[in-house]
Amino acid sequence: MPTNGKKTLILSVEGGNIVDSKVVEAELEETIKKTLIELLPKWSPKTSDLIAMKYEHEVTLKLPLSRELYEILSKYGLSKKSSSEATATLPVYVISYENRWVGEDLVDDKVYVITPYINEEIKKEVELLAADLTTPPSESEEE
Repeated sequence: MPTNGKKTLILSVEGGNIVDSKVVEAELEETIKKTLIELLPKWSPKTSDLIAMKYEHEVTLKLPLSRELYEILSKYGLSKKSSSEATATLPVYVISYENRWVGEDLVDDKVYVITPYINEEIKKEVELLAADLTTPPSESEEE
């Protein structure tokens, strides 16, 4: 299957930790659908909701950008922030398949995070964001 050089980042996150991080040569939308199908056996409808959500995450990069980076980011609303920085808005998909209600808040215990792979710097930023999504609430937050 041709991928046109598209790369997608898939993170499996549990309890505030990245369990698996991989970059695949595949289209973003197909990767999201395939991941949903693959995780269905892991999901328990009796104990958890299954939620797939799209967020927009703004990334900031130092200028100048390489030609390759410019071409990739131009698809994501690339704009000049200042004379030394540019921003782009990446779609970040979160698939929550093990979660629970704590009071009025939904706490995600296990999620997949899927986004376009841009470079290692942005990958690390998304990994921090993803780990934060499943960091267990502290005792005081649960009360």
